[in-house]
Amino acid sequence: MLNYFLLSLFQAVLFAAVSCPVYALPTLSNKRKKQFGDKETCLVVWGVSVFIAFLLALWINYTYLPVLQWWGFEGVWTETFFFSGLALIVSFLNAAGEEGYVLKYSAIPLIITLIAPVIAAFQSMEMFHAGKYAKRLPVEIVSDSVFNRDVAVIDVKKMITVDAELAQKVAEDVLGENTGIGSKVEIGKMTIQQISGSFTINGNRKLTFNNDLIWVAPLEHRSFWKWCSNDVTPGYVIVDATDVNVRYLVTELNGKPLQLRYLESAFFKDDIERHIKTNGYQHKGLNDHCFEIDGNGTPFWVLSSYEQTIGFCGEESEGPITVNAETGEIKHYTIENAPAWIDRIQPQSFVEEQIRQWGEYQQGWWNSTGFSKQENVLLPTEGTTLVYSNGKSYWYTGIQSASADKATNGFMLVDTRTKAARFYRKSGFNEEEARNIANGQAEAAAARYKASFPVLYNVRGIPTYFMTYKDESKNIQGYCFVASTNRQAVGCDKLKTVAIQKYLSSLQAGQHDRPLDSMVKSETLSGTIRDITLEEGIYYILLQEKAGYEFTGKSINFPELKWSQKGNKVKVTFELGEEKVVPLNSFDNIEFEI
Repeated sequence: MLNYFLLSLFQAVLFAAVSCPVYALPTLSNKRKKQFGDKETCLVVWGVSVFIAFLLALWINYTYLPVLQWWGFEGVWTETFFFSGLALIVSFLNAAGEEGYVLKYSAIPLIITLIAPVIAAFQSMEMFHAGKYAKRLPVEIVSDSVFNRDVAVIDVKKMITVDAELAQKVAEDVLGENTGIGSKVEIGKMTIQQISGSFTINGNRKLTFNNDLIWVAPLEHRSFWKWCSNDVTPGYVIVDATDVNVRYLVTELNGKPLQLRYLESAFFKDDIERHIKTNGYQHKGLNDHCFEIDGNGTPFWVLSSYEQTIGFCGEESEGPITVNAETGEIKHYTIENAPAWIDRIQPQSFVEEQIRQWGEYQQGWWNSTGFSKQENVLLPTEGTTLVYSNGKSYWYTGIQSASADKATNGFMLVDTRTKAARFYRKSGFNEEEARNIANGQAEAAAARYKASFPVLYNVRGIPTYFMTYKDESKNIQGYCFVASTNRQAVGCDKLKTVAIQKYLSSLQAGQHDRPLDSMVKSETLSGTIRDITLEEGIYYILLQEKAGYEFTGKSINFPELKWSQKGNKVKVTFELGEEKVVPLNSFDNIEFEI
């Protein structure tokens, strides 16, 4: 804290330099002398005001912990401007009748205080540096076919069905089941992460993960008084991002009780950001507080360290800083050597800003304004989500032209670690329109279910919005798939497996949306029906020669399905990928013809 003490001392000296002379003026008028008394009294009053200014500065610096850089971060300059202005007001009030006093004795600090923000504005404003802002995010423009190579097809069982709101609710339910703990602590902010590893919790219960998605949150103090009495909190909560029924309140890790000390709800030396800054990182900007666990279950805080690269703006992540939530151990990594379990190094707010600037300023600032034609100006759609694939994660957003309403020109994926960005050109519609389509489905509309914000997936080569339906209590009541480029390709149902089959069937009905998955292999098979059943208009067939797979089709496409039975000989064609439930491309019952 020494550096913050010295900063407070400097600000008090600045306050003194601006306000001091009025009390020591040898030419002070008789009227003013009579008002203030003798010179010694004036100096005492001035000294008290300077001391009060010092205490105020010390409180502000201790509370807000500004980044200690003389240029590039606004915190120090904002405080300096505040104390200069405060002293200037004092000078004006006490110099009434002393013509020329303020100009004579306050000119230098006044000029510096007023000119510095002007210089900073010219160094930072987007209108003066549009070219630099446009180049912050190097974007590779590719065709939509590349998406199929970048984002792998995912098993429907691994799709995210639990969003942050539901995860918070489930975590609170878990905590409420343990009244002894629940009365002392509360659930912190939920963070979604991908995890691989194995560890034991609560009485040697073993948990094993393999690139699984979970929500995790620390147990936080309920108040200042709870922090005083509890000192630490007893663990964290895990909620499976794909199955709302899988949740854990973790109070023991690998045979030892958890004691989380460094938290966002802690105070003084235990406050997470104060702990970092008072241990050598007061010169770093910190952003994006995320609570995560590694493959051994060890709890960490992960923050992004950043620098300002264009005046007082242009935030760029340098790499993550991790803090062990129990021991307080701090480690600073570069982007290249960051541990694999850290998903996000590029804060969401940084990426959203850089995508916007890339799209707006390709032809300069003026072209982006409403006074110009706005040629080739592209804007991100509202909202950014995370997309996971093969152990990697990406920030996703749709991209649309400035004049568009709901139509999109494509979408962008930005690597959450390296910031590598790709813009996939493919006309479609934005996320909000996808929600409208989902909400407009007959059953959902009748039940007044509302779709969640869409998450983009690769479903057999087609960029697909996936949403859950929620009732008024925010509980999941169904699922919906919508092709990002085709309003007619929709599949909704209370069961996820049925919803995906309805969606694949609707894709087959549209010639331009035929599945393109590069991992899919076309096959033709002559075999025997082991079993066949009809559910909600879809036939499910098991073949003796292809164990482990269900084949699906509709009689409107293959009329012979209505008359097929167990033991019939059939000839079918299909495309195998990762899914175990496979839609048929053709079906021929070779034992009879219609």
